[in-house]
Amino acid sequence: MGPAIGAGLSQIDTTILGLRINSENSAGVFMLVATSIMFWQTLLFFDGKDDKTGLSIVDDNEDVKQQNKECNDTDDKSKKHEPDETAAIPFNHMGVSLCMIIFYMHYYSFAVQETVIVPMGMLLYSWDALEINLLFLGVGMLSLVTALSVRYLTSYVEDRIMLIISIFAGFLGSVMLIDLPFNQTLPMWRFLVGFSLITVAFPIGRNVVLGIFGSVLGEVNQGRWMGILFAISAFPRVIGPFVSLELLKSVDWQSWLEFGIIASLFLGK
Repeated sequence: MGPAIGAGLSQIDTTILGLRINSENSAGVFMLVATSIMFWQTLLFFDGKDDKTGLSIVDDNEDVKQQNKECNDTDDKSKKHEPDETAAIPFNHMGVSLCMIIFYMHYYSFAVQETVIVPMGMLLYSWDALEINLLFLGVGMLSLVTALSVRYLTSYVEDRIMLIISIFAGFLGSVMLIDLPFNQTLPMWRFLVGFSLITVAFPIGRNVVLGIFGSVLGEVNQGRWMGILFAISAFPRVIGPFVSLELLKSVDWQSWLEFGIIASLFLGK
């Protein structure tokens, strides 16, 4: 949705309360207003303690609650003399490490696609700003549909299989974006297919890794480890654009070096 909103904001050219708002600062003004609204909503309506926040239906029937309590008390009494077969879930070091590596790789690929694709499209196919906006609008909708689909697919497909699918989609998309020696330029159909596959790979990989990560952590402070995971994902978003642009410029904007490296990383996973 970001590129779609950005495309609309870029058309603004007006003055509000003496502040000139145009294509150069409209996105910043929008983010300021949106963040301020979220800040006040959180401050006024969310105390961080109500575990039913966000639920549309809250059971206020005290009789039903009392019945549930009595049933639970009965179950507890019947289980007092049963051996406790529940063991603490161990911390899976290999699983945690792999989740971090895969998460890093998906975010690196995402950072590259959202920064490098724009100059590549302009250089290879002479696209203007409108065509670039339409490209990102299309893949943005594709990403949104994919993210919503993951929610339902995970009910039928094992998380590990979904993770493999995301890695394969990222690998295949990167391969499609590699230009070949006998082609003067990367064919547009391969560019669009490769970009679409990388776009699909990110929401699948990101969502599934987060689900698996919580499972392999075991009984630890999961909030702290989730913070570490997202901190790790911030590094590729910082260095990805710089590294990818330098690699592209080093081979005169041929894509084989940058996307060849990404494809190798996906294959290695």
